[in-house]
Amino acid sequence: MEMHGSESEPIRGPGQDRGESTGFLGGASNGLTRRERERIRCSDEIIAAASRVFAQLGIEKTSMKQIADEADVSVGKLYTYFRGKQEIVHRLLEQAFRELERKANEASREGDSPLEQLRCRLKASVVHFKEHLDFLMIYHNENPMSCEGLIRKEIEKYTETAAGLLARAIDEGEILQEDPRILASMVIGAAHSLLHMYAMSGDKGAFEEVPAMIDRFIIRPLEIRQTRDLGMEGR
Repeated sequence: MEMHGSESEPIRGPGQDRGESTGFLGGASNGLTRRERERIRCSDEIIAAASRVFAQLGIEKTSMKQIADEADVSVGKLYTYFRGKQEIVHRLLEQAFRELERKANEASREGDSPLEQLRCRLKASVVHFKEHLDFLMIYHNENPMSCEGLIRKEIEKYTETAAGLLARAIDEGEILQEDPRILASMVIGAAHSLLHMYAMSGDKGAFEEVPAMIDRFIIRPLEIRQTRDLGMEGR
């Protein structure tokens, strides 16, 4: 991925201009004083700016000065909000992952079948990544073991959730007997790779095709009803 920018030139994230919020970094203001609300607002703006720079340059190559330039604040002011770059990284990732999980949980209804829950979670996650391309680039490009393994832990959490739903789908006779963790890794790996490919090509419209592609090539061939229907057609 070709990188642009210098320490004196603000970095623009994909499709973003200065002042445009990443949308998942806001904090609640109920019961807070005006000063506390202002501090939350400034903190969120700094995190949003850092997200844009990290997506372009990578976390390791990004300096606090570049974050300050993108946030349009002094480096000194930056340190009044965060002790250093690692604290910004942790806050950004924790908030982004928490919002991603919230949206996936909201989309997954308990009364639905395990496969339908998996499909709904996948669609909600794709929509979230489409809305937050900077987060997608950080999530895909960074070493999973960096940031004290925070990204790796989240990948493992999503894989376990998907594997649990697939195991239930096997138990309930929805899909053929296969290793649910392998299937979950295939689903999540395919989703991440396709989203990254479309993000790099600038084809955001293709994001919406990802859940259907995974369903068609990975999930549906395993459905017992689907394989039974195909067998009947072949007679």
